[in-house]
Amino acid sequence: MDAREIEQTLLSRQLPGLLPPTEDWVLPHYDGLSIANLPATIAALLSDAPLSPSEPSLPGALRPLPGELWADWADGLRRVVLVILDALGYRKLQEMWASGEGQVFARLAEAGRLVPLTSIFPSTTDAALVSLGTGRPPAEHGWLAYEMYLRELGIAANAILLCPVWMRQSDLFLRWGLEPETLVPVPTLAQHLARDGILSRAVLDIFYQNSGFSQMLYRGFAEIRGHRHASDLWTRLRHLLAETRGQRTLVTAYWAGLDTLAHAYGPDTEPAEAEFRTVSHLLGQEFLARLPAEDREGTLLLITADHGQIRVPRKQILIASEDPGLSQHLLVPIVGESRAAFVYPRPGRAGAVREYLEREFPGWFVVLDSAEALEAGLMGRPIADETVARAGELLVLPRGNHALQRAPLQVPLVGRNGGLTQDEMLVPLIGTRLEALA
Repeated sequence: MDAREIEQTLLSRQLPGLLPPTEDWVLPHYDGLSIANLPATIAALLSDAPLSPSEPSLPGALRPLPGELWADWADGLRRVVLVILDALGYRKLQEMWASGEGQVFARLAEAGRLVPLTSIFPSTTDAALVSLGTGRPPAEHGWLAYEMYLRELGIAANAILLCPVWMRQSDLFLRWGLEPETLVPVPTLAQHLARDGILSRAVLDIFYQNSGFSQMLYRGFAEIRGHRHASDLWTRLRHLLAETRGQRTLVTAYWAGLDTLAHAYGPDTEPAEAEFRTVSHLLGQEFLARLPAEDREGTLLLITADHGQIRVPRKQILIASEDPGLSQHLLVPIVGESRAAFVYPRPGRAGAVREYLEREFPGWFVVLDSAEALEAGLMGRPIADETVARAGELLVLPRGNHALQRAPLQVPLVGRNGGLTQDEMLVPLIGTRLEALA
């Protein structure tokens, strides 16, 4: 199964009766070709026991990727290094390669393997990172989107900052007594590995190092190191490999720079593409080129992303708080993502919301019953009780480059994600045994 065959498989899947086939949307492939299948794959690679169909490598999680994609990485493997480059879409990577950029990624792919995977749905960072950390789909872990209605607090919440959506007081919910370790009701890959004596370590932005979201996300990690910039990330990652030489371990690293600039300027702009070149340079020169042979031995480098991005023009954004025709029907503010909005209508007003959007904004949106979308498997299975509460009564999927958001943003976003387009949903997986680069 090569990259072209996988891409054809991903592009051909549909949910008839739920989503219009004319939209050319990409569905999450929870059955073995999504980022949520990576944790079980890593667990299998780091396990001493041979993989058995009757004994899953990560109990309770989604299955691993197809064995033909990773079995040849297992011999003599001691370490897995998982690098998550936020917003590095598969299509964007191909586009940069076509223009002659990012050749270090091409070199890694040539020495190893490059295949497309799908993100999860909604294709957004917080949901994707929890899936990458647990091997569970969003419907099961319940951490669905950047903004969610938390019924236990009766508040529309920012799911990363852990505060109300109308404030930016990071970790306010923790000061109210919320315990971050209890927010996601499924165990992490790191907790599973720790039971086998395999320690996990992470490198991430120092701003989030001790945040409530990180306490939730990195349960079971032996160490979390903060970095202050991209160069610091790759230097710290290289030092961490030197310190764990010969050990069985999982090392993860996360970089948000691509996402930040694509949000601010658009994924197809000079600043975003300059950031891609910067990441490529630092990966090649500050990490790979300075990594001695003894730190390459027995080490697998995996590079992937949480999602891609698309450009959304301002004139194609419906802002609910500025539209009285829509807001009069709402019980609570619209949450979710601007590319996958969760709507809570007033009692008996769901039909009015649907009718209003179809009449006033023809061709902009597909409006679904959230329960039907969940039952169809759009967010995976099983479906947790909290997921039903957090997904709203209606799910609004913008067509093309449209968006639906709760209120005006203090900092406008040009690049957006969360939806089902190819640019948002397809992400790369590059896997390379580092000895092959010596």
